[in-house]
Amino acid sequence: MEKYGSYYRLLDELRIAKGYTIAELCDGIISERTYLRQIKNGSKVNFTIFSKLLDRLDTGMGQFMTYMIHFDKSDTGVNRFAIRVHMYHFMDIGPIYELILKYKSDNKIETLMVEAFKLEFEYLIKKITKEEFKIHYQVILESLKSLGTENLIVHLIKFIYHSYFREENTIDHKKFGQMLIDYNSNLSLFYYIMLMDKYLSFITQQSEIDFDIYEKILKTLEAYFIYLNVKNYELTIQTYHAFLHHVKQDYKMRDKYLYKALMNSLVVHSDYAQEAYKEMINQGFGLDIEKFLLDYTEFIEVELIGHK
Repeated sequence: MEKYGSYYRLLDELRIAKGYTIAELCDGIISERTYLRQIKNGSKVNFTIFSKLLDRLDTGMGQFMTYMIHFDKSDTGVNRFAIRVHMYHFMDIGPIYELILKYKSDNKIETLMVEAFKLEFEYLIKKITKEEFKIHYQVILESLKSLGTENLIVHLIKFIYHSYFREENTIDHKKFGQMLIDYNSNLSLFYYIMLMDKYLSFITQQSEIDFDIYEKILKTLEAYFIYLNVKNYELTIQTYHAFLHHVKQDYKMRDKYLYKALMNSLVVHSDYAQEAYKEMINQGFGLDIEKFLLDYTEFIEVELIGHK
């Protein structure tokens, strides 16, 4: 998946813009030779080293990711398309989808990932039926099997299918959760965060959960969230905290987190995202959302009167 070299090329653009020499940027962090090799054909990036280089340029990871996703003129649209499909945000997806239809890559796993997100999008907008989605997606899974590779992107592709066809029990939830906890992130951070969110959303809707694994993944997601500050992730993190309190039967804290998340959802979510989010709340919490919002708003009003 040739994307890591592009991270370093964008980093080098920032270096030039800020007036640093390569020697000044790399001093004490990475050898100049390794830095130049990464710009040319970096196949993997050490997240800690890359963060240190950004820190020297006084640039946060969130700023860098925003630049990469939205402003890089050579951007293929893959990251922008993936995050919009993941978030069900389709308002401006049309031109990006057209880019994706023309997209070509020499890397087979990247090609399969793009195809997976394209199929999910086409199913969500009802361009294809669920049966067509399933048939085409199984072709992707067979292609993955023939490659015999296991990495984060492969896990993401498999979990997307699992989330739609959970009745097939294609994934051991506990083992998969532990894999997410043990994963040593590099700059596949963008997709790592996405997969943790997908996993927690899925598990929130199950009748039984492994509390310890759920809590550890939530803590990891929260720790990495500062590097990719997306409002949708903020409200889902609030929801997952609410669910933990729900499982503990601490309903006071549950309601506090859940009300905040639901109010943010009204502002942030698209219509597609609203429906998916409501389904998650209904499945996970067994609550009537409209009634919950009315009751908690009334509770807040009573609290405010009591403090006057």
